[in-house]
Amino acid sequence: MGVCGQDDWVDVPPLDEFSLDNSANSVHGRRNRLLRIDRENRRFSEIEQIFKKGWRHRKKDRPQIQCIFKVLWPESMLESYLAYRHQIVRAKDMRGNEQLLFHGTDRACLLGETRNNVLLCSLQKCSLCSILRTSFDVRRCGSKNAFKRFGHGIYTTSCSSKADDYVSNLSNDAGLRVMLVSRVVVGKPYKRYRNAVDLIGPPMGYHSIAGEIGWDLNYDETVTYHNDTIRPAYLVVYGHKEESPVTVKEFISSMFKTPLAS
Repeated sequence: MGVCGQDDWVDVPPLDEFSLDNSANSVHGRRNRLLRIDRENRRFSEIEQIFKKGWRHRKKDRPQIQCIFKVLWPESMLESYLAYRHQIVRAKDMRGNEQLLFHGTDRACLLGETRNNVLLCSLQKCSLCSILRTSFDVRRCGSKNAFKRFGHGIYTTSCSSKADDYVSNLSNDAGLRVMLVSRVVVGKPYKRYRNAVDLIGPPMGYHSIAGEIGWDLNYDETVTYHNDTIRPAYLVVYGHKEESPVTVKEFISSMFKTPLAS
């Protein structure tokens, strides 16, 4: 039986930033799929900036971001994505032209509505929790919108206000809106200006379709055609919170600046 010497070390690659097993994602020893990002955190500012920059619809008021959650994944759910990213590494971009892009979908629950609403639901109509549980599934393309501009693929965009068009709250109790920000391995994109509804993938030598503004598009789209090209990375909670009406008791108390007895 061979014995490994003390100098026989095996290089272990560092855990992905979005891995549940990464100790940096542990809060008081607990690991949840959604990790709230503090406003003082640099990452909050980065996501907030791309959300604001991407809000391009002039007739839509830009909403306030109320909260941002980081989406964490078991290693088993990241392996195929990271392997695909490594597979198409480009000489000028060692991350395979990975981009953060927006996606809007249906939410049937109240996930993200408060900082404590972080557990995924099991409601069949909740596309949001389904995506967060197992990531995107290209087979579900068209389940919400029959029109597929660039064929049967997974659609994302750098335009947050465009993604907002596809955000829907199915619960009457929801007061805010939520949008996914995903890591997308764009690789070498093939630019298209015209609709091509029969596409099943990009041309040979390309990894995605980039729908460019022009003839048929007012805002950009990026389309990939298999599941390992994308993983949700952040959940942005946005909108305007309604202030609770001031009670008579609170009004009188504020006038005299003294607490009233119960």
